[in-house]
Amino acid sequence: TRSSAFDLILSDVKLPGMDGIAFSRIVTETHPGLPVVLLTGFGHVDLARSALQHGACDFVTKPFNLDSVSIVVERNLERRRLEMQRLMDHDNQVMFKTIEALAAAIDARQSQTAQHSRRVAVLANGLGQKLGITPNEARCLELAAHVHDVGKIGVPDSILNKEGPLNQEEWGLMRNHSIQGAEIVGQVEELAYVADVVRHHHERVDGTGYPVGLRGESIPPLSRIISIADAFECMTSDRPYRKRLSSDTAFQRLKEGSDSQFDARFTQMFLEMQTH
Repeated sequence: TRSSAFDLILSDVKLPGMDGIAFSRIVTETHPGLPVVLLTGFGHVDLARSALQHGACDFVTKPFNLDSVSIVVERNLERRRLEMQRLMDHDNQVMFKTIEALAAAIDARQSQTAQHSRRVAVLANGLGQKLGITPNEARCLELAAHVHDVGKIGVPDSILNKEGPLNQEEWGLMRNHSIQGAEIVGQVEELAYVADVVRHHHERVDGTGYPVGLRGESIPPLSRIISIADAFECMTSDRPYRKRLSSDTAFQRLKEGSDSQFDARFTQMFLEMQTH
């Protein structure tokens, strides 16, 4: 039926009321991408070949043994799995490029912080490698670092580029950017963990961060990595409210914030990475 889910259809070429060509065409129209394997006698090989042009993916000639059918079925299931994975990877890549472009546009709104997200990604990736994270974690970290500030799309330019300190209302809008960023990224189910990392990259290990006030190891590890990379990049870049700090001064501030704002072990590894 239209509503049922199938992995593969195995059917004879000769069917009551229709032939294999008509059946393959119907399946192709109603269930695009669903493999159809046809069983046919030697006398119907031409019909089976014609069916391949109308949606069928393979055929088995009679007489046959179960082993040969099993091989054909497994081959076509694997072919479908690879194609579905390719399409999913393509869709995710297109989606991420769109979000990444949006993040770059956010960076560009702050003339003094252009390329901020890209630089944070480089620093975060370096720390992740030093910590020995897995390839899947590394990919997630790269994605999250690139889009960690995408939620600033909801912050007015007057706040992003303000030269003086933010008032309480302005600070509230700024603090909300991690939640908005997570909501933007979280629109894609496959990026749920990336969204979680974005949401918590401003948490502090002493529990005084935002948006939730997570403490210590309850903060996602990748969020703790981005927190350090983000802070260092911010401190060593010009900002509307101050000139950039020297690397030595930024190193000292990271040390001072170790075990209160930043994960102590991650901070130590970051400092070792930057000073050697």
